[in-house]
Amino acid sequence: MSDETPEPDEAEQFLRDFLRAATPQQRHTFVRRTNYDGGDATIRFVLDDPTTDRATALAAYWILGACYYSRYATAEETADYERPTWELLRSIEERYAAGFWADHGIAFDPTDDDEIDWTDDYGAPVARPVPEVMRRAVPGELVDDAGTEDGLPLDVHLRWTALVD
Repeated sequence: MSDETPEPDEAEQFLRDFLRAATPQQRHTFVRRTNYDGGDATIRFVLDDPTTDRATALAAYWILGACYYSRYATAEETADYERPTWELLRSIEERYAAGFWADHGIAFDPTDDDEIDWTDDYGAPVARPVPEVMRRAVPGELVDDAGTEDGLPLDVHLRWTALVD
């Protein structure tokens, strides 16, 4: 397995260019509303930028499955396909605690995200508990995501899907 990241295709590059210039609120909407089934390369791209809001990083952490991955104490316990996400979650924890991301006044509550409680582990085994700081709500203003599709403004989504198809 290579450690090299492949060059993004035209659609991915378009998305990255948009996200690089996007407002903190647009990035937040993208992270909360995009489809994670296509992989996490674009989420990682957003999280590698320290101008991303800390609430956005917290949202990504929970949406990536923090409770699910708490069943593994170490990366070696994960399946090969799960390891990159387990490692990304640890990176988010470290960066979050270190204050890596900006504060643009965006709110996120992992216990009440549009009535979803991401912190509910449903009694699953926990080998590595989620740090308490990751369970705390970030105060601020909620982001209105009306007029978006898959976390993107409608016009951007249309241009992006044209490149994907």
